[in-house]
Amino acid sequence: MSQFFEEYYTFYYAGVTLFGLAGILLIIKLFFFKKPLKAREPHITFKRLNNRFDKDLHKLEKLMSENHSISKAALKLLKKARKQEKKEEDRQKKENADTILKNVKEQLASNLKSDEVFQKQSPNVYVLTFVGDIMAHATEHLREEISLLLEVATPSDEVVVRLTSPGGAVAQYGLASAQLSRLKNAGLPLTVCVDVMAASGGYMMASVADKIIASPFAFIGSIGVVAGVPNFHKVFQKHDIDYYLFTAGKHKRTLTTLGEVTEEGKEKFQENLEDIHRAFKQHVANSRKGLDIEEVATGDYWLATDAKDKGLIDEIMTSDDYLSQKMKDFDVIEVKTMDSRHWLERMFQRNASLLKRLNLFFGLKEQEGWQEESYLHYR
Repeated sequence: MSQFFEEYYTFYYAGVTLFGLAGILLIIKLFFFKKPLKAREPHITFKRLNNRFDKDLHKLEKLMSENHSISKAALKLLKKARKQEKKEEDRQKKENADTILKNVKEQLASNLKSDEVFQKQSPNVYVLTFVGDIMAHATEHLREEISLLLEVATPSDEVVVRLTSPGGAVAQYGLASAQLSRLKNAGLPLTVCVDVMAASGGYMMASVADKIIASPFAFIGSIGVVAGVPNFHKVFQKHDIDYYLFTAGKHKRTLTTLGEVTEEGKEKFQENLEDIHRAFKQHVANSRKGLDIEEVATGDYWLATDAKDKGLIDEIMTSDDYLSQKMKDFDVIEVKTMDSRHWLERMFQRNASLLKRLNLFFGLKEQEGWQEESYLHYR
């Protein structure tokens, strides 16, 4: 009995427990409450950032106007000055409206479609956010957001991606990077802002952009590949346990968690790492013209101030400052995917994902197509 409880509190059984609890809660919700769970897909929301502080500023101004230390005469002068400023703003708006009207007439006369004319007169900055984990799970939302922008954005607009990622799995970050390339291929200006970190696979994504902006203490770089494979072969030998692995193809399996590690297998595995690293370097070099790729592709990372000197980024600035500048001339619109699923459904799915990963780690379940490459990470 004591051995059972010792095993029960390992990571694997903890995952099983969480998964079971989530399932029980979901069943209770389904069968004992009147309102059934409705299947709800994530949906994309939009928020104009230019005026997000208007209500708060109005409250602050009202509070300041109630400051009794300001004399009535001074308040009268301030109100008069404000009226003059308002008149000037209205005059400027009228001039801008007249200019836009003139441009619209000229563009319509040149046989442009009304939709094209409208988009030319109202350029936007679309803001996306990507927070990456080791498996780049945010890629699916990024994919949908980019697909939508490709329907509505024009080359007169700009896409800004606020990116934070330490890197992760090779194929997943390759796909995330390819999603950003879709914007470039469509001729849309792309800027990546890094406030905290864009390392390894994260930098692979960032390098696609026309411009990379980073805050002073953001971590940048780590252009390298790493792989770790736990191996229990000696443990099996010690306990006289045989492990049989059947393959067709010389290099179908080079290193496994349970089989014997051979020199030939290690050499082939290292060769795979070098191939991926070469492709990584080529990707960055193609995107960042003039960059000395051999100098920076050592797996090292740098603070943004040093990364700028090496050509890894273009400007030192926070995303907040960059977007504030853009608000002077553009409508800045945040595009965000909201998860509409019930919290029980989200919890159930997260624990199912955790259980699957624990199964793979402990070798408790063979997955079709599972290969050594699953261990490879941009780091």
